[in-house]
Amino acid sequence: MSRRSLHRRRRAQGGCLSWAIGLLAVAALALVAALLITSRMAPPAKPAEPVVTLDPDATPAPTGGLEMVLTADSFEGEGRQIPVLTPSPSPTPEPTPSPAPTYNPDEPFALVRPQPIGEGFLPIFNKANTEDKRIAITLDECTGAAITQKFALAAAQYGAKLTLFPSGENALLKGMADVLKVCLYQMNFELENRCYSAASRLYTMNDAMMAAEIWKQEVALSYVLGTRYHPHFLRLYGGDGENDLRTHTFLYEQGYLGVAHWTFNGGTMAEGKIGKNLAPGNIYYFKSTENDLRMMELLMDEARGQGYEMVTMNELFGYEPNAMEDGVNVLQEAMPELVKTDIPYYFMKTGDCTWATNLLQRRLIELGYLSEGNADGVFGSGTAAALSAFQAKLGLAATGAADPITQERIFEKDAPRVDE
Repeated sequence: MSRRSLHRRRRAQGGCLSWAIGLLAVAALALVAALLITSRMAPPAKPAEPVVTLDPDATPAPTGGLEMVLTADSFEGEGRQIPVLTPSPSPTPEPTPSPAPTYNPDEPFALVRPQPIGEGFLPIFNKANTEDKRIAITLDECTGAAITQKFALAAAQYGAKLTLFPSGENALLKGMADVLKVCLYQMNFELENRCYSAASRLYTMNDAMMAAEIWKQEVALSYVLGTRYHPHFLRLYGGDGENDLRTHTFLYEQGYLGVAHWTFNGGTMAEGKIGKNLAPGNIYYFKSTENDLRMMELLMDEARGQGYEMVTMNELFGYEPNAMEDGVNVLQEAMPELVKTDIPYYFMKTGDCTWATNLLQRRLIELGYLSEGNADGVFGSGTAAALSAFQAKLGLAATGAADPITQERIFEKDAPRVDE
């Protein structure tokens, strides 16, 4: 072969090699671009989503994003007020919810998972019982696309997966659909329930409103994801109301695994003690703020340095990923009702935030033992003092404790008033 032919052949081979390298570079850049969830993503080619409402009488509220009307008051309007339900005064306990999953020694994650706090309750997930160097990092509320994107990108840099708890109203904000889709489908993050309203307190709501707050978040999340998404965990505002049996009953009926809490509030950790707060099975809570973002990065840097794997809550506790169903029109689903509304009387203690406490306070107000405006669902010293006065009126030991016997007596039709 002549030198000219050999040179031409080598030049052709070199050109092919350069062409292949160029293709690989373009593919790499495309992958990076997909992960970077930039706020300047090209708008979808399809027309803007129409205004969608579940209530023909509701007035759309500006959200700055998807105009999907899912407001709490859409479930009680003129002529449609939901009645407040009270416990049955019958001394015979009503049926309790079907038992939650119990300990199974043959299940490899049986000891890793927490157990229910009592009959009829689901577990509260605040830590995994494990020696494996695995932790879960959670982001609460997800208050906007830009800040959620920052948390996601920071996690990706450290090889971490986040568990996101967006409120339903925040999931509908401008740009959040794109961010959440990338987090779920490309980054393998986990999305869970944080109620529809960010500051909702379920223990102050009647049955229908409580159910609506949980269900509407699922609808909003499914709507922006484009698939019927089924969360495994519910996180409550401030962690308040986690021992509300009625909420646990509804969650169990809807297939939830439990209530999500946390081991440490990452945003309040001292910078110099982050390493000391690391332990296998911990769950870390972060809010959608710049300060918490900085603290999360410090935690992830320390965790990576100590050889920890940063996984989702499902992975930490050995559950399958949350189920998804395509082809389901979530806007045509009927809101599920709380089936077992007659919750049996159970012992309530100071500090409890429950619907049962709220009903007890309403009854104490009705009988004159508690002042108007004090039915907040929080079992405090004022509620205990009112109960003591009622117990003394009946000749019972004035303990101020809401034991089942006291509750049974206070809801009787002939319960004595304070002025009798």
